[in-house]
Amino acid sequence: MSDSILTRALQVVDAVSAAADGLRFSEVQALLGGPSPSTVSKILRELTRADVLTKTPEGRYVLGVKPYFWGKTVSRNRGPFRIIREEMAALHETFEASVNLFTCSDGHMFCLESVMSPESPTLWPAGKGLRLQLPVIGSVFFFSREQLEDEAFLQAECERHRPRLELEDVRDMVANAWRTGIQMDAGLFYPGVIRLAVPLVDQERVTMVLGLGILEARQEERDAVSRIAAAMRGAKERIEEAMNP
Repeated sequence: MSDSILTRALQVVDAVSAAADGLRFSEVQALLGGPSPSTVSKILRELTRADVLTKTPEGRYVLGVKPYFWGKTVSRNRGPFRIIREEMAALHETFEASVNLFTCSDGHMFCLESVMSPESPTLWPAGKGLRLQLPVIGSVFFFSREQLEDEAFLQAECERHRPRLELEDVRDMVANAWRTGIQMDAGLFYPGVIRLAVPLVDQERVTMVLGLGILEARQEERDAVSRIAAAMRGAKERIEEAMNP
């Protein structure tokens, strides 16, 4: 790209990063001072190809996965990612659990950070990408409410899973996650495994999800799940304070 196009591309990235719901094509065009549609298309096409931006089903351009990896590199020893790693390590040590940090781009979830426990084999290592689907812990916070209220969509997700899930169970899990702000699907997708997830909100948008998994057999105390949930809510609060100073 030429210098002028590069400058405009950086303008777009800055503006998109500051917009909670992203920007539409027309908004990007207005931001750049009304250049031709072909110029705007070229800029957006280059940025989406590079995973700097991604286009949502609603037609808005939001940050893609690459800026999160840039941020991870810049903040390796300071800033929000330092806090995130500290909180993940604390959850891992306290509950002997696997803990994952996910983001989502273009219909796929990517594991950015992972602290693995041999006792929780159902979570994923850092760097792994997975298609956005309900069995992936925390995915409920990346789907739109419209999708999760669509009976046909939920039914398709149930039928895709093996063994097949009951629609009512999945509907209850989704409703509880939206109502409480924490996903708890103990035994629903993976029998015998307790899994919880909380969304991490940056500038009023869910940008990442913190997930935790542990074998149910290792939690002998009756209030174990409640203690884990409380710890994850505390971690979420501290991380979001660092993300939104």
